[in-house]
Amino acid sequence: MTTAAPARRSAAHRAPVHPAPPHLAGEVVAGLVNDGSADAVARAAVREAEARSARVRFVQVVGSRAGRLRGEADEDATFAAALRALRGRPRVRFAFEVVEGEPGQALVGRSAEAVALVVGSTGHPHVVSEYCRDRARCPVVVVEH
Repeated sequence: MTTAAPARRSAAHRAPVHPAPPHLAGEVVAGLVNDGSADAVARAAVREAEARSARVRFVQVVGSRAGRLRGEADEDATFAAALRALRGRPRVRFAFEVVEGEPGQALVGRSAEAVALVVGSTGHPHVVSEYCRDRARCPVVVVEH
């Protein structure tokens, strides 16, 4: 008995598939900003990590060397929010990272092989959350605050 091969779609009609490599498949990236959203983003990222048995990478992006110097207080505040979210959850693995660059680009880059990216939004069109939603290869959780 002969069966016909299934019809193939052209590459233009296929959705891209970007599987995460096994060694990084268990990471949730949380974009932390000291704009009032850090606590909510950190809590949401920890919940995502627990649900996926993943670790959390808390990332704060600073714009420049001058911003890095000015951002030390912001860094303390955002990572304090992460520590509050981790309180009482000893099994959640985590890492902290500060990177220079444009926030959207940096977070999308850091989440390229992650299982999820968690970012905040102020409730109206937010440039970083929209950028991440449009370009990230993983699911993006936008936390309204």
